[in-house]
Amino acid sequence: MSVSGLGKLRALLTDRYDVLKSQVAKRLGSSSDMAGDALHDAYVRLAVRDDFDKVQYPQTYLVNAAVNGAIDQIRRDVRLVSESEIDGLFELPYEGPGPERTVDGNARLELMVKVLESLPPRRCALLVEYRVHGTGTTELARRWGISKVMVRREIQAAHKSCLEAMSKLEQNNK
Repeated sequence: MSVSGLGKLRALLTDRYDVLKSQVAKRLGSSSDMAGDALHDAYVRLAVRDDFDKVQYPQTYLVNAAVNGAIDQIRRDVRLVSESEIDGLFELPYEGPGPERTVDGNARLELMVKVLESLPPRRCALLVEYRVHGTGTTELARRWGISKVMVRREIQAAHKSCLEAMSKLEQNNK
């Protein structure tokens, strides 16, 4: 900002501060504290500009800049989360399993263990290695000395047994 523009702005703010503050407060419909903050923010923003010395009506320009800046700040503040919303986040209900869900999960697990125990040993081992440990069919075929097609058939049969057992459990719970 040029020396004359900055001097004009500073003189306007110091000489007519109370008048400017009351004008901003009246336009905002708020307290004089907010108006004072808005004026100070407007001064900081305008002090770095080069064109303030070209403004025809500097008092009106300064008041408008303060009001618009305050309105922008109010809009930003509205987007923030309120204290009650923050408190509500700490009071979220526990979404973990309740007693019924725990009992149901344990029953499913016990059934699955029984199903796995009822499978032929090779079929059970292939299913566990494939699904739990992520071992590929090529590696399983090599380990067990059988073809990849046989590995896939055994795993498919094991899956079918598990699905049938889970389907029975679902029907019993209805």
